[in-house]
Amino acid sequence: MTEIDQLKVIKSKEEAKKQAISDLKVDMEKQLKDKVEECNEKAASIENQIINDYNKGIEEIKESESKKMADTLDTQKAKANVMKLDIPDRKLDEKVYNMIIDYIKKSD
Repeated sequence: MTEIDQLKVIKSKEEAKKQAISDLKVDMEKQLKDKVEECNEKAASIENQIINDYNKGIEEIKESESKKMADTLDTQKAKANVMKLDIPDRKLDEKVYNMIIDYIKKSD
Protein backbone atom coordinates (compact mmCIF):
# COMPACT_ATOMS: atom_id res chain seq x y z
CA MET A 1 0.00 0.00 0.00
CA THR A 2 1.38 3.30 -1.00
CA GLU A 3 1.54 6.35 1.13
CA ILE A 4 -1.30 7.93 -0.86
CA ASP A 5 -3.45 4.89 -0.21
CA GLN A 6 -2.64 5.13 3.49
CA LEU A 7 -3.58 8.81 3.53
CA LYS A 8 -6.83 8.01 1.74
CA VAL A 9 -7.64 5.37 4.37
CA ILE A 10 -6.83 7.81 7.18
CA LYS A 11 -8.92 10.50 5.48
CA SER A 12 -11.78 8.06 5.04
CA LYS A 13 -11.62 7.11 8.73
CA GLU A 14 -11.56 10.75 9.78
CA GLU A 15 -14.56 11.52 7.58
CA ALA A 16 -16.38 8.52 9.06
CA LYS A 17 -15.62 9.82 12.57
CA LYS A 18 -16.83 13.31 11.62
CA GLN A 19 -20.03 11.83 10.16
CA ALA A 20 -20.56 9.70 13.28
CA ILE A 21 -20.07 12.76 15.48
CA SER A 22 -22.44 14.77 13.29
CA ASP A 23 -25.06 11.99 13.41
CA LEU A 24 -24.66 11.73 17.18
CA LYS A 25 -25.03 15.49 17.54
CA VAL A 26 -28.22 15.47 15.44
CA ASP A 27 -29.61 12.55 17.45
CA MET A 28 -28.77 14.22 20.79
CA GLU A 29 -30.32 17.51 19.65
CA LYS A 30 -33.46 15.63 18.63
CA GLN A 31 -33.61 13.88 22.02
CA LEU A 32 -33.09 17.20 23.80
CA LYS A 33 -35.81 18.85 21.73
CA ASP A 34 -38.18 15.96 22.53
CA LYS A 35 -37.43 16.27 26.27
CA VAL A 36 -37.96 20.04 26.17
CA GLU A 37 -41.31 19.55 24.41
CA GLU A 38 -42.29 16.88 26.93
CA CYS A 39 -41.37 19.15 29.85
CA ASN A 40 -43.27 22.08 28.31
CA GLU A 41 -46.34 19.87 27.85
CA LYS A 42 -46.12 18.68 31.46
CA ALA A 43 -45.69 22.26 32.67
CA ALA A 44 -48.71 23.39 30.65
CA SER A 45 -50.73 20.47 31.98
CA ILE A 46 -49.74 21.26 35.56
CA GLU A 47 -50.52 24.94 35.01
CA ASN A 48 -53.95 24.07 33.63
CA GLN A 49 -54.57 21.73 36.57
CA ILE A 50 -53.62 24.49 39.01
CA ILE A 51 -55.94 26.93 37.25
CA ASN A 52 -58.76 24.38 37.24
CA ASP A 53 -58.22 23.59 40.94
CA TYR A 54 -58.17 27.31 41.75
CA ASN A 55 -61.37 27.95 39.81
CA LYS A 56 -63.01 24.93 41.44
CA GLY A 57 -62.00 26.24 44.86
CA ILE A 58 -63.40 29.68 44.05
CA GLU A 59 -66.69 28.11 42.90
CA GLU A 60 -66.90 26.04 46.10
CA ILE A 61 -66.31 29.17 48.17
CA LYS A 62 -68.94 31.06 46.18
CA GLU A 63 -71.43 28.22 46.68
CA SER A 64 -70.66 28.09 50.39
CA GLU A 65 -71.02 31.85 50.74
CA SER A 66 -74.20 31.77 48.68
CA LYS A 67 -75.65 29.12 50.98
CA LYS A 68 -74.65 31.14 54.03
CA MET A 69 -76.26 34.25 52.55
CA ALA A 70 -79.43 32.30 51.67
CA ASP A 71 -79.58 30.89 55.21
CA THR A 72 -79.03 34.34 56.69
CA LEU A 73 -81.69 35.81 54.40
CA ASP A 74 -84.13 33.05 55.36
CA THR A 75 -83.41 33.68 59.04
CA GLN A 76 -83.95 37.41 58.62
CA LYS A 77 -87.21 36.82 56.72
CA ALA A 78 -88.41 34.51 59.48
CA LYS A 79 -87.52 37.10 62.12
CA ALA A 80 -89.29 39.79 60.11
CA ASN A 81 -92.39 37.60 59.84
CA VAL A 82 -92.33 37.03 63.60
CA MET A 83 -91.98 40.77 64.14
CA LYS A 84 -94.94 41.39 61.80
CA LEU A 85 -97.01 39.01 63.89
CA ASP A 86 -95.80 40.59 67.13
CA ILE A 87 -96.69 44.13 66.05
CA PRO A 88 -100.45 43.51 65.59
CA ASP A 89 -100.51 41.51 68.84
CA ARG A 90 -98.80 44.38 70.67
CA LYS A 91 -101.19 46.91 69.18
CA LEU A 92 -104.13 44.73 70.20
CA ASP A 93 -102.74 44.33 73.70
CA GLU A 94 -102.12 48.07 73.92
CA LYS A 95 -105.64 48.84 72.72
CA VAL A 96 -107.15 46.45 75.28
CA TYR A 97 -105.06 47.97 78.09
CA ASN A 98 -106.09 51.48 77.04
CA MET A 99 -109.74 50.45 76.96
CA ILE A 100 -109.41 48.99 80.46
CA ILE A 101 -107.69 52.14 81.71
CA ASP A 102 -110.42 54.29 80.08
CA TYR A 103 -113.11 52.16 81.65
CA ILE A 104 -111.50 52.42 85.07
CA LYS A 105 -111.17 56.18 84.69
CA LYS A 106 -114.81 56.54 83.71
CA SER A 107 -115.89 54.34 86.63
CA ASP A 108 -114.22 56.60 89.15
